[in-house]
Amino acid sequence: MAWIEGRIGRIAVAGLVAMGAIGAAGAPAPSGSAAATSLDTEAAIFDRQFLMQQLDDDGEVLGNISAGIEPVSKLAETTRSIAKNARDSVESFRTVIPGGQSKPEVWSNHADFMARMETFAKNAEDMAKAGETGDLHAVNNLMVAAMPCKQCHDLYRAPKKR
Repeated sequence: MAWIEGRIGRIAVAGLVAMGAIGAAGAPAPSGSAAATSLDTEAAIFDRQFLMQQLDDDGEVLGNISAGIEPVSKLAETTRSIAKNARDSVESFRTVIPGGQSKPEVWSNHADFMARMETFAKNAEDMAKAGETGDLHAVNNLMVAAMPCKQCHDLYRAPKKR
């Protein structure tokens, strides 16, 4: 639980930074300043990374539901979360902000990348609709199309640093 509270706190700070409400020292950031721009960039990258981590966490829960480790009663909640974070991740990549674990190809092939992200979000939404019914078999049939993480990461994400 503490790690969630830590993330929520960082998200709140990142959100305030992104809105320009506070600067690095906690004081109001001057609008249009280089510091505000740098903080906005860092907040946007943090937001993308947080969304992707949440998708990874939800994907693990979904895999555990499919394997019978987690109860099927978590299916609707988990698939809804995946669909929401998939849609939010599309929006987080719409503006060109290099950084994080994104390869330069995300930006040089932005149209292809965004088309893949839109397909991901649409398929995740379809999976969430199946998840709402509680039909694990239907969700399992949609899971590969709804979560094409590896295919996209192979092309567009740098390896995680250990």
